[in-house]
Order: sequence, then C-alpha cells, then structure tokens
Amino acid sequence: MVLNEGGPTHEVEKLAARNARLEGHIAKLEVELIDLRGKQENYGQLLEDVRVSRDELELAKKRLEEVETRGAEE
Repeated sequence: MVLNEGGPTHEVEKLAARNARLEGHIAKLEVELIDLRGKQENYGQLLEDVRVSRDELELAKKRLEEVETRGAEE
C-alpha cells in the first residue's frame, strides 16, 4: 500500500503554493503589459511628430526654392 505523502491537506498546500506563484507571475505580466502599452503610445506620438516635422521641412524647402528662384530672377 502506497501512502499519499500527507494526504489531501498536503495536496491543497501544493496547489495553494502553485496558485500563489501563478498569481505573482500574472501580476508581473500585467505590469509588463502596462509598460509596453505606454511605450507603444510614446512610439505612436513620436511617429506623428516625425510626420509633422517632415511636412514642415518639405514646406520650408519649397519656400526656400521659391525665394532662391525669385532672387536669381532679379
């Protein structure tokens, strides 16, 4: 006859410990998810800033060309 190493109480303790570890792991993953979402938002804002800056640069280049063309004609 094989004994169940402590019976149901021991099994409950093992499962409770496993649940605690898993809950800790879930909490860690949730924090990481929040961090990654924040980084994603920052990246999206940076991309928008780059687009706006690129558009402003193109406009400034066109204006400069117009001024240079007018100056060369005079």
